[in-house]
Amino acid sequence: MVFENVKQFRSALQDYAVQRRVQIKLRPNEQHRVRAKCVNSTRCRWNILGSLEGHTWNFIVKSYYPVHKCFRATRNKLANTAWVAKHFKDKIINQQDLIRIKYGVYIGKSICSRAKHQFMGQYLGDYKKEFARIYDYADMLRSTNPGSTVVVKTSNETISGKEVFVGIYICLHACKVSWLEGCRNVIGFDGIFMKGVCKGELLSCIGKDGNNQMYPVAWAVVEKETKHTWSWFFRCLMHDLQLTESQGEGLTIISDMQKGLFASVSELLPNAEHRMCARHIWSNWKQKWKGEERRKKFWAYARASFEAYLKAKIDELAELGDNKIIEDLLRYPKQYWCRAFFKDWSKCDSVENNMCETFNSWILSARHKSIITMLEEIRVKVMERMTTMREFSTRWISDVSPIAMRYIEEQSQYVVKHEVK
Repeated sequence: MVFENVKQFRSALQDYAVQRRVQIKLRPNEQHRVRAKCVNSTRCRWNILGSLEGHTWNFIVKSYYPVHKCFRATRNKLANTAWVAKHFKDKIINQQDLIRIKYGVYIGKSICSRAKHQFMGQYLGDYKKEFARIYDYADMLRSTNPGSTVVVKTSNETISGKEVFVGIYICLHACKVSWLEGCRNVIGFDGIFMKGVCKGELLSCIGKDGNNQMYPVAWAVVEKETKHTWSWFFRCLMHDLQLTESQGEGLTIISDMQKGLFASVSELLPNAEHRMCARHIWSNWKQKWKGEERRKKFWAYARASFEAYLKAKIDELAELGDNKIIEDLLRYPKQYWCRAFFKDWSKCDSVENNMCETFNSWILSARHKSIITMLEEIRVKVMERMTTMREFSTRWISDVSPIAMRYIEEQSQYVVKHEVK
């Protein structure tokens, strides 16, 4: 197969993946060479390699294994905005002609445009009206969820003196009580961008429930991530989780190295243990030190449970590069992301902030909507999850949760091979 250029080759791969409902990844994805593999490359051998031919400047397929052995996907990252615009451009533009052909009625472009905005407003929410009613929403939450904390922050530091929305913090009564009575003393923090008309960031505090799964505790909408916004979020949370007097004593915090968060934790919760997500450290470090062997050694180092084993792993890692490889890694203080240095009070050995990543993907659709619509969708999802997990717990065959039971069984296979003397 011959293509005019790399752009045409990539476009063909994108069309193929969407139409066949398969998920593929492009690595490497360069101007002179592109290799595509199935995302489940360990089980599915589908792959294709194309590269630039020097004397003709055509993009030619050099190797191709056409058989897919994976399940069809209903979601595909390659079905992005550019792909939709390319394939549905005519249908979007020719709305007038479609109505004329079907109903015999002529309408103007302005009517089509207003109809589109009306539909999107109904689907995503009217952002102007919702910001105007943010106080009403806060009052409604307090009245329907007694004991909940809802704080609306505004500023009147404008030329006109009008109030400007700065942020809203929400911690439902059931969330705070459940965390205090039934969750371990470990919480993760993260901030993600809102994707609607009005930009901003959603800050979240996520705990771990009795089955070692994510448990939403509190969330807030702010303009952007700064030390000031994180400090405001922490002050509200400290009051709800009764952390003010202890200043975080006995608490473990996991974060993704967000701007301002580290400084806020050090200032407001100086007694808490602060961990950094090893996955984010790996993402930064691997930009310079790529390779599967280095990846394996990195994670072995992060998960090492005692210092002697840690030293052995750092020596193994040093063999895969000069001293610079270790210097670049230890720029991130190891006490924040290496398991060997973790406190044991939270009974949690996690080196990643998976609970926040799970929450972020769980509320993905809500992030495209206007503020009250988004917050209400999150609230409903949290309440439904509480009900589902409560019903699930009634079916446990033991006081020990299913995930904990499975972990104990797995570890027991190793324990029986050892003898204590």
